[in-house]
Order: sequence, then structure tokens, then C-alpha cells
Amino acid sequence: MQGIDQGIVLFFQSVRCEPLTNLFSVFIPLQFWNMVAVVLVLVTFYRARTLRVPVVSFILAKGLSDFSYGVLKHLVHRPRPFLTVKGLIPLITPHGFSFPSGHATLAMAMAVVLAHHFPKARALVYVLAVLIGISRVYFGVHYLSDVLAGFILGAVVGCLCIFLERGILSINRGVDFKRE
Repeated sequence: MQGIDQGIVLFFQSVRCEPLTNLFSVFIPLQFWNMVAVVLVLVTFYRARTLRVPVVSFILAKGLSDFSYGVLKHLVHRPRPFLTVKGLIPLITPHGFSFPSGHATLAMAMAVVLAHHFPKARALVYVLAVLIGISRVYFGVHYLSDVLAGFILGAVVGCLCIFLERGILSINRGVDFKRE
């Protein structure tokens, strides 16, 4: 697997170009999903004149993503590709360990939550999550397996957030929470 990961990272380095670098640079800050969520909430409010904001899931997704990938990074201690792959030059230099990708974890957790609350935006949020994952390999800061593990972890976190939100809202309302 390590050989495949190294080959993929070097392939992405070989196809780097300014337009792709500019596109992927949008995804560097982890706060990107906060902006996507705010836009979707505002569009929903404008169109429906109601503000059923999935704030609980957003907060849980951010917190549980940070916690879960932080624990795994600490346990696995996988070095970043630019530290081990000969000839790889990263476009950015993050700190910490590589496995799993925190960006991919948060991106998928938020995509699952957003897709649940905004079904019409489902394709868009999943495409954005995949682009964020690809950007991490493109920049030379993660292996593809780091990103795939982040996606799996993020999907689990996202589903858990929706489950917990339903429970919290049903307790708060004193009735069963049903998605309309």
C-alpha cells in the first residue's frame, strides 16, 4: 500500500498547474465548511422563510471530527508524505502527523450533515468534500489512504451527529424528532 500511496502522491505532483493550485487553495482553511453551511442556511431561510438550522449537527460535526482525527493521528504517528517520499515537494507545509486527513474527516462529516439537512444540495456538498480530499494529495501533505480513512471516519462522525441531534431535539421538545 505504501508504494501505491507514494506513486499517487508523485503523480499528483506531476500534474500540478496554476489553475488547479488556485482552485484547491480555496480549500486550505478548515473554516471553508462554515462558509458553505452559512450560505445554505441563508438560502434556505430566504426561500422558505423559516430557520430550522441544524446547528447542533454542525457543532457536533466540528467537535467530533477534531477529536476523532486528533486521537488517530496521535495513535498512528504516520509521517507526512513530503517527509518520506523522495522528490516530493509540498505546496504547503502543515504540522503534525498525516493519518487520517483532518480536512477529509471534517469535509465528509459536514457533507453528510449538510446532505441530510439540505437534500437538494447533496451532490454539491459531496463533490466539495471529494475536492477537498483530492487537494490534500495534490498539495503533497497527505497520502490517498489518509484521505480515504478521513472520508470513512467523517462519514461515521456525520451519521453519529445526525443521530445525536435527533436525540437532543426529541428530548428538548419532549416528542420524537421526525425529518419532514
